[in-house]
Amino acid sequence: MNYLIKYLLLLIPAFFYSKAFTQSKDLVEKENELIALNSKIDYKLRLALSKGYDSTSYNSVDHNVAVFEQAFTHLITSDPNTIDYPFNKLRDSSICVVTTAADGKMRVYNLNSWQLLTQIYQWKEKGKVYTKVTRNQKDSILLCREIYAIPVNGKRYYLPVTSTIIWPSHAMQSVAAWRINGNSLEPVTLFKNKSKKQDHIEVPFSFYNFAPKIKDSLLAFISYDNLQKKVYIPCVNEKGLFTQRYFIYEVKDGCLELTQTGPHP
Repeated sequence: MNYLIKYLLLLIPAFFYSKAFTQSKDLVEKENELIALNSKIDYKLRLALSKGYDSTSYNSVDHNVAVFEQAFTHLITSDPNTIDYPFNKLRDSSICVVTTAADGKMRVYNLNSWQLLTQIYQWKEKGKVYTKVTRNQKDSILLCREIYAIPVNGKRYYLPVTSTIIWPSHAMQSVAAWRINGNSLEPVTLFKNKSKKQDHIEVPFSFYNFAPKIKDSLLAFISYDNLQKKVYIPCVNEKGLFTQRYFIYEVKDGCLELTQTGPHP
């Protein structure tokens, strides 16, 4: 009997390793299929451009872009193992930006090729994985740059930092505070200043920050110092240009409270 128990104990980890390897292999194949479809779209677009205006060729491109978006969305929303998969090929091909919180419990996918407007939120709690699919505005770019996981009074909150550009006139950085509650993401009024509490902060800025000779440019993003427990929100001047100063929010009394303005250390 003892030998049988020892044998079974050896089989159990081997079974789980085999299962994990199979799941990873499946996702590798799915990612390769998406890469191949992306290459097909690129080929058909170049073919359409070489023919001048040809509605049939452009319709074929549009069809394959829709197929790509549907396939990717279905993969993320139907397979919970995707939350732990790196998607390195999609990221290296600039097809999709994947942003993951340090604790691995929240992700944001931004499809940023072929003028796709899909953004997918993915999170896990108590062994289950959930998703939320959103679509951005037309003629816009919305990109999650970072997700900070911040503990406050023993609870963990997630702060996605997003850059938004809506052509031709609107540009903004923003940070929101969310809490995972089962199958939903709940906004939390975590930010506090002298006059109010709010669940997000927006920083509109000028496109002139893109000018090559502007010193304080788009490097000045909203950031979080994990050691000091401080969030830095960049200040802009009356022309919408970034300055060297920040609004500094600190973890204090169960919230992120605005305590001072000053330079980023």
